[in-house]
Amino acid sequence: MFETPHRSPSRVPVLVSSFLTGLLLSLATGLAQAGEFTNFAGLKFVDIPAGRFQMGSCKVTAEMQKENKIRIFLGQPPLAADCPESNSNVNDNETPQHTVSISAFQMGKTPITLGQFKHYVAASGGTKGSSGWNLINDDFMRYNAFGDDAPVVQVSWQEARDFIEWLNKNKPANDRGTYRLPSEAEWEYACRAGSNHAYCGGNNVNEVAWHDGDVPKGDGRHQQNVGRKAPNAWGLYDMSGNVWQWVEDAYHDSYRGAPADGRPWTESSAHASRGAPELNQRKQEHNDPANILRVNSTDYSREQQEYDAAMRALHGSSWKRDTTTARVLRGGSWKFTSDFARATYRLAASPGNWYYGNGFRVVRDLP
Repeated sequence: MFETPHRSPSRVPVLVSSFLTGLLLSLATGLAQAGEFTNFAGLKFVDIPAGRFQMGSCKVTAEMQKENKIRIFLGQPPLAADCPESNSNVNDNETPQHTVSISAFQMGKTPITLGQFKHYVAASGGTKGSSGWNLINDDFMRYNAFGDDAPVVQVSWQEARDFIEWLNKNKPANDRGTYRLPSEAEWEYACRAGSNHAYCGGNNVNEVAWHDGDVPKGDGRHQQNVGRKAPNAWGLYDMSGNVWQWVEDAYHDSYRGAPADGRPWTESSAHASRGAPELNQRKQEHNDPANILRVNSTDYSREQQEYDAAMRALHGSSWKRDTTTARVLRGGSWKFTSDFARATYRLAASPGNWYYGNGFRVVRDLP
């Protein structure tokens, strides 16, 4: 009788399985590397594809409700939100919801960390920003005492732009990208990552964001190391929570007239400071007066007074802090409730505000 030579029934499938597993891992690694860029300062950037999305929230605003009372009284049809489903739990400044087209760009994988900011300060050869104000003072060191992997805080909008100017001036010749702050539209587009989740990366805020109800108690109540929460679908960490993030745009109290092409909306608004936007940063923290820096326009902290005095010494006694061209902060922070970490939440502050929850991340225009 003819017999088939004995052969192990499992050896070939195991070899094939191992080969395929290795191949898939190699492909996955290659794709991850193809979608990222690390620059000379160690900043990691993720490719953000071009696309279109619905920016903002759908809501019948207070202004529309007031108008509708009159229209109903007159027997006229009420105004409706020009979007699918109105949400009364969002803010008026998140409206109207509108379509925005975004060109491809790269966004920082995480907010700028303390270690990256320290490298910038040391490499730039000084501890003063363009305003002449000391970048590194006692309060900066106190609020940035949580390790080099934590996001840097107590950075103003102008100081964030100084950091970016240094990147552009010192990048090597083979880095043909251009660094800048994201536009507000780019920030929200990257946050959403092709989805419509409540937060940047999902609907479960505890999975993707450090917020007031999630940070450790006691000595752990501060910004947390980046990258410890889940990323969104495009590989971005800490878009929701941990620290507020500056964007380039001037603050407007609605999206009426906002650019539809994703560029920064830099024209100042007559209503930029209406509603005392900086008051929100103080008001919405849990009551902890000993740890709150006063950042509103009538009750400056000692640090804000010193900053203003330094600016007057540099530019003359007629200098006044800019309160009309407030800039936008996005993302929420560890010290604020989870509502502030929503993908569409917007906050405003003056460009010189360097509250201890304010950080930033950088984008890179593709060469």
